[in-house]
This record gives sequence, structure tokens and C-alpha cells, in this order.
Amino acid sequence: MQAREQKIDKRSRILDAAVRVFAERGFFNATVAEIARAASVADGTIYLYFKSKDDLLLSLFEEKMAELTESAQAALAACQGAPARLRAFIQHHLAAVEKDPELAAVLIVELRQSAQALRPNEKARLSAYLELIAEVVRDGQEKGQIDASISPSVVKRAIFGALDELALGWLRSSRRTPLKKTAAGVAEWLVRGLSTRPEEDQRGEPP
Repeated sequence: MQAREQKIDKRSRILDAAVRVFAERGFFNATVAEIARAASVADGTIYLYFKSKDDLLLSLFEEKMAELTESAQAALAACQGAPARLRAFIQHHLAAVEKDPELAAVLIVELRQSAQALRPNEKARLSAYLELIAEVVRDGQEKGQIDASISPSVVKRAIFGALDELALGWLRSSRRTPLKKTAAGVAEWLVRGLSTRPEEDQRGEPP
């Protein structure tokens, strides 16, 4: 058991080191040797866990997206009603960017550059994350809270695209203002635009 735990810990250290190195150096400029030094392991140790630098990046993307999806699900479960749940998703996503900008930089920038190279598992992870939005929209449409004429598939891409652009702009800014206020404002106008009752309080509670 101890050996297994040490193996898991070492793999986790390598992934965390890769985030730091990729964020600082960029994926193409980063080397396996730099990641090994940052993780305090021998260069060859990297290859015990990952086939290549590409495999390391894709494994990082898959695992971190799985974690983000799980935490987003928990945030949605704490809310009632589609409008409130959409707000929660938007705020959770931008809060995650602000909490770990290095990881956000790697996921967002490398996703843009390597989207076509993603393996089926990584594509499935990203699809599962976006599908959380679509599920909320479909549920809201069934309950009369979300405009039934809007395609859930279109909404999930539109919301994710907007959040992706906001996060990218924030990451590239020389002066990063807190994203909390931005998240609240964006959530409000996006939800009101989808709602069947934009003039009312759409927090998932009866008036």
C-alpha cells in the first residue's frame, strides 16, 4: 500500500510540476528535464508514468478536466432551478481560473493550440464538462424556466466560448482585476437572456 501511495504521489508531483513549467515556458519550449527538476525526480522517472511530453500534457488535460467537472457538478447540486444553476456554473468556472491561473493558462492556451490532437478520452472529458450546461438548459426548458426555442447544444458552446474568451483576456492582462465581480455580471446577463421571465428574480425560487 505504501509503495502504491508513493507512486501516486510521485505521479501527482510530476503533473503539478508540468503545470508550472508549461505555464512559465510554454508547452513547445518546455523540456522533460525541466519538468523533472521541478518535480524533484530523475529525468527517466517521467517516462515511467508518461510515454512522452505530449502524453504528459494530454494526461494532465484529462485529469484536470475530470476534477473541474466533478467540482462543477457539486456546485450545481447545491442550487435549485436552472437559472441559479447556470449562474453557479459560470461563477464556478471563472473562480477556478482565478484560483489557479497557471493551470488555467495551460488548459486554455494548449487547448486552443492542440484541440485537433486531443485523444478520444480528452475530447470526452471536455464534452462532459460542456454537457453540464446543456443538461441544465434542458431541465430549465422542461420546467418552463428557459426559453424552449433555444438549442441546448448551441447554448453550451456559446457560454463556454464566452467564458473561455474572458479567461484568456484575464490571463493575458498585465493588471488582473478580481474575476468575482465579472463572473457575477456575466452570469446575470447570460441567464436573463435565456430566461422565459427575464423581468423576475431567476434564482430558482418562487416569487
